Amino acid sequence: MNSLISSIQPIHPFPARMASAIALEELSSLKKRIRVLDPMMGSGTTLAVARSTGNLGIGFDTDPLALLMTKTWCSDLTNPEAILTASEILLNTAKKMIEKLDPGKAYPKHADEETREFIDFWFDQKTRKELSALSLVIDSVENQKFKNLFWCAFSRMIITKKVGVSLAMDVSHSRPHKSYRRAPVSPFDFFSKQLKIVLKRMPFNESFVRCNELEKVLIKRGDARSLSLGNKSVDMVITSPPYLNAIDYLRGHKLSLVWMGHNISELRKIRSENIGATKKLAEESRRDLEVLKLCGLNEVGVLSGAQLGMLKRYVFDLDLVISEIERVLCNNGKAIFVIGDCNLGNVFVSNSKIIKNVSIEKGLRLNFIKKRPLPDNRRYLPPPSNSSSGKAMQKRMREEVILSFTKN
Repeated sequence: MNSLISSIQPIHPFPARMASAIALEELSSLKKRIRVLDPMMGSGTTLAVARSTGNLGIGFDTDPLALLMTKTWCSDLTNPEAILTASEILLNTAKKMIEKLDPGKAYPKHADEETREFIDFWFDQKTRKELSALSLVIDSVENQKFKNLFWCAFSRMIITKKVGVSLAMDVSHSRPHKSYRRAPVSPFDFFSKQLKIVLKRMPFNESFVRCNELEKVLIKRGDARSLSLGNKSVDMVITSPPYLNAIDYLRGHKLSLVWMGHNISELRKIRSENIGATKKLAEESRRDLEVLKLCGLNEVGVLSGAQLGMLKRYVFDLDLVISEIERVLCNNGKAIFVIGDCNLGNVFVSNSKIIKNVSIEKGLRLNFIKKRPLPDNRRYLPPPSNSSSGKAMQKRMREEVILSFTKN
């Protein structure tokens, strides 16, 4: 199996993406094909690496944009010329449509009042008309592979760091803030460029597929706390759980997802149920002191009531996730977690210590813990810089921790 991961590039921006080298290190030297699970797959790095190394990748996520980009990234690209030709027809159709499009109706299909108000806030009228025409034409595409590629190109125009078709900056880091009165670029001018970038970065092109026997990936919408997999059904887990109080993925993603037919109320519900959300627990799962011990903290007084509630929810969620990982993992199977430690207010919280302690509690055997520097362009939040944070905390916020376990 010829792996191309040394040159792989993501097809779509995604905050705090897991480095592909971590998965490659685990999968490139295997002597037999295995089933590799990422129960919180995000942009799909684990699955892309698994497929390129000849293994079966299995992934779950609840974020509709994560599902879209992973399905697209991990699919075969055998006829890019046909896709480019189809995109030219699509763009011309949208340009003709806009001539008759009433600005008052230039919204996605089935958008409710709240969603329209959201769109009005983030997109100027001219851009809104062009995006509306493009989204309507993409939605009518019958070839699902073509449609996914077009949606990824469409989304890339919005999910950007600086220059995009919305009025926001920092959307790709899920920190959108309104910075423009008019969009810097036109969707009609930007779409083809973004599609060509997607096609160029698609890893499983015709030559690679022809030279290698590839497994298909299995991608499902699902919650890592309740996986639709049988007991002992996977050989390895490689995943990067969300940090406590760090990334609100849907905050940025919803600027794109509203054009794909998702209303704000639907996305709010998904967001409120995400791992580590601030939503209050329905029942107490652990005593305060037990939670603090798992996190390496000494006393309740270091956290406010709200912070302690958030921490308990996070521990509760990870408890469920790790229980599911232990359940679906085969005997002698490995689980790899990649996570960064963070701060809650002015209190340092070791997310990696939570994972270590809960995993051991669930019966997994710790193989090793190692740290690697987190490049500035991959950090979601800057490390604390005030004098009270201390050098140790600042250093830890610049690192990510890799934990390896084996199921006995």
